[in-house]
Amino acid sequence: MDLEEFLSENGIPPSPNQHEHSPHQSGLQQATSASPSVMDLSSRASTSVHPGMVSQNCMQSPVRPGQILPANRNTPSPIDPETIQVPVGYEPDPADLALSSIPGQEMFDPRKRKFSEEELKPQPMIKKARKVFIPDDLKDDKYWARRRKNNMAAKRSRDARRLKENQIAIRASFLEKENSALRQEVADLRKELGKCKNVLAKYEARHGPL
Repeated sequence: MDLEEFLSENGIPPSPNQHEHSPHQSGLQQATSASPSVMDLSSRASTSVHPGMVSQNCMQSPVRPGQILPANRNTPSPIDPETIQVPVGYEPDPADLALSSIPGQEMFDPRKRKFSEEELKPQPMIKKARKVFIPDDLKDDKYWARRRKNNMAAKRSRDARRLKENQIAIRASFLEKENSALRQEVADLRKELGKCKNVLAKYEARHGPL
């Protein structure tokens, strides 16, 4: 009996080296079949480009006429008209300001003080009550106390009305100056607008409409 027949009868593989390396080789074959080829990877790399590698000039497309720009490219929101200060050369008389200010409080500022429509309504003429003659013997302490109280209330009412009238007069004077300055500014802006329109008309006549 030779060696090969003995090994086959006892279930021993004839080539041990081949048996040991066969599982490893099969694993390699599976790994190579599962992994993509070099050509496959190169083709994938050529079709997928990272966005960060693209230049900004390539990503930005030219704006077409009539195209709506993004929100960050639109015109900024307008300024609140109440915050605009017009340079006005107006300096009221200090004596008039004193008569228009409440004693012990902040000085009246015609640039800030605004009156509502209710405050500017014409006030009706109030007829004075007919005086009633009271004899001297009926003028007791109660009468004089009531008389002093009425006189103080009437004085406060007159002072408040005079203060309001003075404030309205100074405010109206300031608004006249401000209105004149605004009219001059509008005239300058219209003149500038006319120049811009002439330049635009010449450009469109030479190169066509925008």
